[in-house]
Amino acid sequence: MNKEKDKVGLLLIDKNNNLLLQLRDNISEIKYPDCVGTFGGAIKDNETAEQAIVREVKEELGYNLKEFEFIGNFPFEGYNIFMFLKIDCELNADELRILEGKSIIKIDLNNPNLEKHKFAFNAKEIIKDYLSKA
Repeated sequence: MNKEKDKVGLLLIDKNNNLLLQLRDNISEIKYPDCVGTFGGAIKDNETAEQAIVREVKEELGYNLKEFEFIGNFPFEGYNIFMFLKIDCELNADELRILEGKSIIKIDLNNPNLEKHKFAFNAKEIIKDYLSKA
């Protein structure tokens, strides 16, 4: 049995203190269809986690990720999810274009209501961990 590849994810926060997440496509071919998760994906062979998150965010949002920080490893179902954080005080979420997934979900970090969303993977736990330390 092959181990699933390690993954990367990004907590992206815009100028209005919104956490930007991905509403995944509602297709049966993917894990957690129609659920909310972070932007990110699998680390390719010969790629670092940092290289992978830059590539994934570019592919999914067209966003050029720079000056981000590693916030931890969140193991899930036998693989690692290396999480990164980017707070972009100039980013207007409405100017982003979703290239992969159904839409961008905004969670107001001044009053986060995580209970109204169905989350993919361990995204909810990762967000709660970040909020407990912020």
